Amino acid sequence: MIHLPKGGSTATRDLNCPGNTEKCKDIPPRPAGPAARDGSMKHEIMEICTRDNRVPADLLGHLYEEDGFKHVFGAGDDDLVQVEIAFKAQTDLLEAFDVDEFIVEPFVQYIPGLSGGSIDLIALSGDGTTILIIDNKFGQVAVSPKESAQHGVYALASQVDPTTEDLWFKVDNIVFAVNQPRTKGTMSIWETDHKWLLAFKERYDKALASSHLHPGKHCNWCPAAPYCETKRISVMATNLLGSKTRDELQASADMLEEVDIWLKRAKEELYLQLTRGVAISGWKIIDKRATRRWRDEDNVAVELAGEMPVDLLYSRTLLTPPQMEKLLKKQKANFDLTDFIVSESSGTTLAPADHPSDAVLASDVQGHLKDLMK
Repeated sequence: MIHLPKGGSTATRDLNCPGNTEKCKDIPPRPAGPAARDGSMKHEIMEICTRDNRVPADLLGHLYEEDGFKHVFGAGDDDLVQVEIAFKAQTDLLEAFDVDEFIVEPFVQYIPGLSGGSIDLIALSGDGTTILIIDNKFGQVAVSPKESAQHGVYALASQVDPTTEDLWFKVDNIVFAVNQPRTKGTMSIWETDHKWLLAFKERYDKALASSHLHPGKHCNWCPAAPYCETKRISVMATNLLGSKTRDELQASADMLEEVDIWLKRAKEELYLQLTRGVAISGWKIIDKRATRRWRDEDNVAVELAGEMPVDLLYSRTLLTPPQMEKLLKKQKANFDLTDFIVSESSGTTLAPADHPSDAVLASDVQGHLKDLMK
């Protein structure tokens, strides 16, 4: 797979901090985590099914390999379920727009060697007036296609790349779609036109010509964030903000999540480089707190059985609701647990305003405080 310096996945960062590309070029690559590998495998299954006119169940047992990692499709609990949901949503969308032509995983370039990427699926309606740019995502955090920078870059690139430019001949309606089976509704779309894309092009061209560094929330997944002096100064400045006035507290609140994520990313990078043998002054890797366990459970049980009743040696608890649901499904038992389960929050916590959970009323919180103070 070809990776360009500026692609769809970096588009938001490239728009807000054009200098990030130069900062990132010497950063050693991070190994893909389990979630990323899982997503890549499901992308591959979607690609094969769409290209070869197959269904996900046909590919059970397919071996996915990535950098020494191997996984058999269908071995995970939700492998088939998630891809089937995504594939059906994609099929329904193509039928809704009477799609007559599509290209799977075209690699398109806006500026050769610099900007572009691979589109999961680009499709054209039967009358040639609507183009769909579809991106499959298998994470749990909902992603919106509305004014998506990633889709915008793919649209610009597909207009000028020889692989896809002919699709745009009669287009006047542009559809950005995110196919995400782990979220409510699965397929979300946003329709726009050439006017929006032209405005986006002006912004993007300006960013491509700049080397400005500007820290913000877009730094969250930037490989250079733990090394970036501009980001570090920004985070340090946050500590100087007071909380004597509402405005000052709001300024700190606006930075809180961003600083949290930066710290997490910096620690992850620090740990990774230490494991690679890089010496970082003031830090080292140690074993986690040791926990005691039996060397041989059967052996100790036999030995203790002569000292006390056997039933005192063991404890037994009922499975939790999620564990019980999984067991019932495995046993193919038709039993409704609804009336036996209650969902109770353990308390309140702080969250960003765009978190999907409903906000707790201030009066409720005050009531909790009164109870605590009794």
